[in-house]
Amino acid sequence: MEYDNEENTWRRPSVPKAGRVRCEPIPRRSTTVAVVVLGLAVLSCLLGYCVLSETLPYETRTLRLVIIFFRHGARTPTTTYKSDPFKVYQWPEGLGGLTNLGKLQLYELGKKYRNYYANFIDGEYYEKDVYVRSSDKSRCLMSAYTFLAGLYPPSERQTWHPEIPWQPIPVHSLPRDLDNIVASTKACNVWKAMYDELIEETSSDAKYTELYDYLSKYTNQTMRNVRDVDFLYSTLLSQQEAGLKLPEWTKNVFPNKMRTPFMLSLALLSYNETLQRFQVGPLFSEMKENLEKSVSYQPEDHGPAPRSLFVYSGHDVNVVGVWRALGYGLLEPEYGASLVFELHEENAQNFFLKVFYRNNTKIEVPMELKLPFCDDPCPYSQFVQHIDKLIPKDWEAECQNIAH
Repeated sequence: MEYDNEENTWRRPSVPKAGRVRCEPIPRRSTTVAVVVLGLAVLSCLLGYCVLSETLPYETRTLRLVIIFFRHGARTPTTTYKSDPFKVYQWPEGLGGLTNLGKLQLYELGKKYRNYYANFIDGEYYEKDVYVRSSDKSRCLMSAYTFLAGLYPPSERQTWHPEIPWQPIPVHSLPRDLDNIVASTKACNVWKAMYDELIEETSSDAKYTELYDYLSKYTNQTMRNVRDVDFLYSTLLSQQEAGLKLPEWTKNVFPNKMRTPFMLSLALLSYNETLQRFQVGPLFSEMKENLEKSVSYQPEDHGPAPRSLFVYSGHDVNVVGVWRALGYGLLEPEYGASLVFELHEENAQNFFLKVFYRNNTKIEVPMELKLPFCDDPCPYSQFVQHIDKLIPKDWEAECQNIAH
C-alpha cells in the first residue's frame, strides 16, 4: 500500500514566449547545445532538491517525545497445509524465522528514522533516553536489534571493536503468556469468547462460501472462516517472496480474492471498542504514562529528564490493533510497517500530538494521519480523552481472569 504525495510531484513551469528583439544571429547548433545544458542543470537542481527534501532531518523545534511501533521484517512461513508442495522444504531460518531480507528491512528502517530525527535523537545511545520493548517471538526480537543497529551506529567513543560497527542495546520483552502490552498474547477470557463468536460469524458469511469451498478442495483441508484464509494467505505470501513457484490453482484466488478476508481476520482481534480495551488498552496505558511524564516535566525542577524515545517491535495484528483503535478500518501492514506518535509543545504547556504511518520500509517520508476523533493538530487533552476510553481500570478483572 503506497501513498502518493502530490506536493512532491515536480512539474516543469511554462515559459512565456520571448518578444521579438534585434540581435546578431547565433548558430542554431550552439543555441540547441546551450538550451540542453541549461535544461539539464535546472533539472539536476530540481531533482536534487526533491531527493534532499525527503531526507533532510525533520524539524524538531517543538518535538518532545517519539513513540514508534513497527511490524517485524520479512519471515518464513509459520504454517503449512495438507497439499503444500513445499511441506518438507528446508527453511534455513526454520518456520516463522526472520530472513536476511527481513533483517535488512529493519536495519534500513532504523537508518531512515536516524536521518529523519537527526535533530532530535542523540547521536550516541544513552539508556536514559530510549526504551525498547518487543514481542518475545524471535523474529520480533531480531527485528528490534537490527532496527537499533541502523538507529544507533556506534560513535567513535562507543566503538568497542574496530571491525564491528555495532553496539549492544537492550531490548525488553515479556513471556508470551504474560505479554498484554506488545504482542497481546496473554490470556483474556472475555476477549476470547467475543473473538470466537466473531470468527464463527464469518464462517456463515455467504459472500465467502465459494472461496471457502475452492480453498478446501485444493488444500485438502477444511477452510471455513477468515482465520483459515489468513493462515493460508500468509503462507503463500511468504513462499512467493522466497521465490518459490506457487501451485497453479492459487492463481484464481491469490492474492486478490483472499486479501479482504485476510485483512478482516487481522481486524477481528480488535474489531470493536470492547476488544480494543483488551488488545490495545495496556499499550495505551503505558503510552499515556510516558506522555504524562513528558508533559509534566519542568527543567527547573532539576530532576532527570524523562525518556524521549520509546520503540515497540510487534506483529501485523498489533499494528492493525493500534490502527483500529485510532478509528481506521481494514489494513494490510507490510513487513516493517510502522506507526509513530509525536508529542509536541508549542509555547508554554501547549501540547499536541501528531501521528504518522509508513506501510513498508521503502517509503522515505511517513504519511501524517488525520485522527478522526481529534482536531488538527490534535490537542494533547483530546488525544488522552480518546485513549482513556480504551484503557481498562483493571485488565485482569475485566477479562474475568480472576476467580471470585
